[in-house]
Amino acid sequence: MQRFYSALFAGLTGLCFVGASAPISPTPAYPQNPAISDAQGRPRDMTTFYFPAALPSVDQLTDKMQYSQTAYCQMGLASASANLFFFKAPVLSNYYLGNDTYRFLWLRSFHRPVLLTLTQQAGGATLWTQFLTKSATAPRLEQILFVPPTASQAEAARLQREFDAKRKNPKVQRELAEHNCPAEPLPQLETVHSITPRQWQQVEQLLATSSFQQLPPCELSPATDGAYWVFESHQANGYHMVFRHSPDKRDGFRKACEYLIELSSARNEERY
Repeated sequence: MQRFYSALFAGLTGLCFVGASAPISPTPAYPQNPAISDAQGRPRDMTTFYFPAALPSVDQLTDKMQYSQTAYCQMGLASASANLFFFKAPVLSNYYLGNDTYRFLWLRSFHRPVLLTLTQQAGGATLWTQFLTKSATAPRLEQILFVPPTASQAEAARLQREFDAKRKNPKVQRELAEHNCPAEPLPQLETVHSITPRQWQQVEQLLATSSFQQLPPCELSPATDGAYWVFESHQANGYHMVFRHSPDKRDGFRKACEYLIELSSARNEERY
């Protein structure tokens, strides 16, 4: 009997030690939502919002200013998401993809989109520069017949004939077709450059100087034209994104983005 209690005590003691040493699963740094992307970052489809945790839903807001800012930011980030999809870029905010990455999306009103992806891998860091033929959210062009309300019947008939003739013009048809075709990557312009450890450290130093991790994801801008500057940080311990509309040249955030531009083959692109 004494042997039985000794064995029982030893067994219970072993269970206590096992229980005490069992690791507690940490909260994942990423949402890991398969409805957004898979574990390799592939988006669910072309409607995927690449920045799911960045902003609250506008339906939850009652403050007018907050509503305006959130609606503005969601519209801009929806455009950014569409362009990232056409770049065939992975979603960085949903799963950690195994390599620390910084990504800069540059969407300019009057010039082609640019995507810069800085990735740290076992063999060293690389900077991948990509271009699209046009913005994925560029508005479609349509021919519209306008007849002034004061036009006579004869004048209206003349305007209709001219409109019909223009619609049948091969040059006009070709220009419309070229403008309205979907955005496409330009692989012939893509480049991949090796980045030195010192250059990688400089990127991180510029981000630290700008207090990047403490910057709010988005701020309201009264500008209509200009450019969207979207910078993402994808690290093992978490994700952060900052979206700005044509930031000031003296702004630390812009300086970090421009350092990447200077390292890339997009360094001679128009800046605004």
